[in-house]
Amino acid sequence: MSQVSGLRRQKTLRVFTFLCVGLLCTQAHSQVGKNSGLWKWTPIAEHHHSIVEIHSAGGVGTGVVVEIDEAKPLKGGHEGYVLTAFHVVQDDKGDGLIKVKFRNGKRAKKCRIVHADEHKDVALLWVWVPDGVPASPVATDPIQSGEELEFAGLGGGSQLSCCIRHFSATASSPSSLEKIFADVPLLPGDSGGPVFNQKNEVVGIISGGWFWFNSGITTPTGTSIRTTWPARASNVGPLQSLISKKNEKLASTKVINKKF
Repeated sequence: MSQVSGLRRQKTLRVFTFLCVGLLCTQAHSQVGKNSGLWKWTPIAEHHHSIVEIHSAGGVGTGVVVEIDEAKPLKGGHEGYVLTAFHVVQDDKGDGLIKVKFRNGKRAKKCRIVHADEHKDVALLWVWVPDGVPASPVATDPIQSGEELEFAGLGGGSQLSCCIRHFSATASSPSSLEKIFADVPLLPGDSGGPVFNQKNEVVGIISGGWFWFNSGITTPTGTSIRTTWPARASNVGPLQSLISKKNEKLASTKVINKKF
């Protein structure tokens, strides 16, 4: 065998090994909770590209881009807004330490809380949104008991780039104009994730559950993941309230600027 042939063979082997490791990792991560009968899985769709991963002093959670201000370009993107759960970002004291990661791998730093409602467990963040990332509209009508929903989150070690957990559920009693309940469990890390209606509009933000139990779900390394049940999320009302406050603040700022 010539030296050139030997080098080609080694290179091919390295490439093959890399591909195998990559496929194994992807498969392992995608199987976190995938084979459980606790959820009814739904196919990945375009609106999932608005889902983001949020890093704060309190840990890691999920969020969703709900608005992009096309009139405010900013370094390869635009100013925008993300909804998440308040408890995901509550440890931020205005220091600008919140970071947002998008599905395309880009990251936004120095994100800040614009408005929040601790009691309803929702928060609206100002963020830089890179070009190519879509926003999911917030619904105008609240969810009623019996309606079909889709929950999406990054719980259970899911990877934003490939393996977002998204599954169907039905709004159950005692869902109200403020809260959504569903008879399905959630995993740590799902907090702040969006709840979509059948029009792919955001109708809620995942808050958590009431009870913890060992569901048998494990990570690819075999670590057990505790599960919380039943699923609880905000309804449309609190989300619309945060966005209205943001719009009112922006409108008043424009009026002040015009006076001066």
